[in-house]
Order: sequence, then C-alpha cells, then structure tokens
Amino acid sequence: MNVIFTFIFLISLVVFAVFSPEKTLEAMTGGGQKAVGLSMNLIVIYAVWSGVLRIAEDSGIVKKLSLKLRAPIKLLFGNLTDDESDDIAVNISANLLGMGGIATPAGISATTKMCDRGNHEGATRLFVLASTSIQLVPTTVISLRQSFSSAAPAIIFLPSLLASLICTITGLSLCFIFKQKRGGRGKK
Repeated sequence: MNVIFTFIFLISLVVFAVFSPEKTLEAMTGGGQKAVGLSMNLIVIYAVWSGVLRIAEDSGIVKKLSLKLRAPIKLLFGNLTDDESDDIAVNISANLLGMGGIATPAGISATTKMCDRGNHEGATRLFVLASTSIQLVPTTVISLRQSFSSAAPAIIFLPSLLASLICTITGLSLCFIFKQKRGGRGKK
C-alpha cells in the first residue's frame, strides 16, 4: 500500500507542478498545516474519550456492562472467556458512542484471544461488528464538525445511526449466511 500511495502522491505532485507550478508549494504547505490541525483536534477528542473509558473501567462500569451484554455477546460470538467478553463489551460500548479509535485496542485484544482459542467465526463476527459499528452517538464526527465551526454539528445523528444500523445488520446477516453455506458444503 505504501508503494501505491507514494506513486499516487508523486504522480499528483508532478502533474500539479506542470499545470500550476506557482501554487505547488503553497498547496503542499497548506495541506500539511490542515493535516496537523486535524491531528491535534483528533488527539484532544481521543484523549477526552480515553479518559472517560478509563474512568468507566476503573469504576467497574465496564464490568457491569459486560455482565449485562453477556447473553447477546454469547449469542453472537459463542463461548467466551471473561476477558474476551470484557474486551468485546468495551469494543461494542465505545463503538456505540462513536469512538472507533478507542474501541480498536479492545477489539484487537478480543479477536486475538478468540483466534488463539480457535474461535475464528466469533473473531470474524467481531471484526464485522466493529467495522460496521452501530453508532448511537457519533461523538468523534460531531466533535470534529464542532471544532470546524459547523452550524449544526449534530445534524448527522440520524443519518449516521441509520447507515451504521443497516451496515451492521447486513454484515452480520452475511456472516450467518456464509456460515450456513460453508456448513452445508461440509456435510456433503
């Protein structure tokens, strides 16, 4: 992928330099400044939500949430250890709050543990669930929109909820359909 992106960047730079040489350096530095500004905004957003998640873990809220989610988690992912259930609960709750970057480490941890135990179907479902992630409150996007002075940063709430809900239902349905098709082939 690095080779592809480097190639695209170099070709774009050459084309830009040929057709608008006076603006090439200005565009590159302006783009760099925007990238740094966006990175700083994201660092602040993730720092706040990482702190909230850490407080939730330390206060036992995550453990209680894990216990409440135990039945649906078991239905989706099969038999799990307590650590796997806790990681999945953190992943799901962070994704529900629109904090995909915060959810990722817990998802990777749970996926690794499930794969180590041979629960590859559960790991695949978690990957699909985390990738499509139903977002009740898309906090990261709302925060970014707010930091860029959007007139209505939360207007994306309903479209985001509907899009993520449709994606999650579709993705998980396909997981179960493909599992049945693979199971049917194995019985022949």
